[in-house]
Amino acid sequence: MAPDARREHLLRAAIRVFAAKGIGDARHTDLAHEAGVAVPTTFHYYPTKADLQSAVLNQISRFLLEDIVAPQLASAASAPELIENILMTFCDAIDANPDHIRVWLEWSVSIRDGLWDSYLVFYRKALTIIGGLIARGQADGAIKPHIDTEDAARVLVGLAHMIVQMKFAGSTRAQVIHTVHSLVQGYLEAHPTPSEHANN
Repeated sequence: MAPDARREHLLRAAIRVFAAKGIGDARHTDLAHEAGVAVPTTFHYYPTKADLQSAVLNQISRFLLEDIVAPQLASAASAPELIENILMTFCDAIDANPDHIRVWLEWSVSIRDGLWDSYLVFYRKALTIIGGLIARGQADGAIKPHIDTEDAARVLVGLAHMIVQMKFAGSTRAQVIHTVHSLVQGYLEAHPTPSEHANN
């Protein structure tokens, strides 16, 4: 197997191991077993535990920001619709890519072992993207103008945890859609004033 293909193979296996064992407990020996390779091979590509963790967490960040969020940004849909679409794409990833989501969930509450600093890098990137969507929505009148952009971004990024909890608790996709739509519509969407209603 070519080096790039081997690295990709190991990374996919590492995500499965991290999801099953936990970020702190996953070892090179676990990765070797999962990937079907010799233990020295795993150390060749990831010399230390920190290297292995960094590779996995960078991939989780890339998956969430580039595969889930980025494709939505070019859409002509309104900002509230885009935010709902991002949240529901994340919801669907819980079924389609459960290992990625499980690793993200643990990472998002890992306040020990130096993992929190790396999570904050991801978190701030997510806040910047969502904050930009909110500002865009305020500029075109789709989102309430008085909402603080940073506060709203934190709330919306935090909804990812609510979605995971709903899914793990057995909620259907339809129930998640209803909850997400109700929250986004009630919190963000600008509504016509009574005079605008009268003119329509």
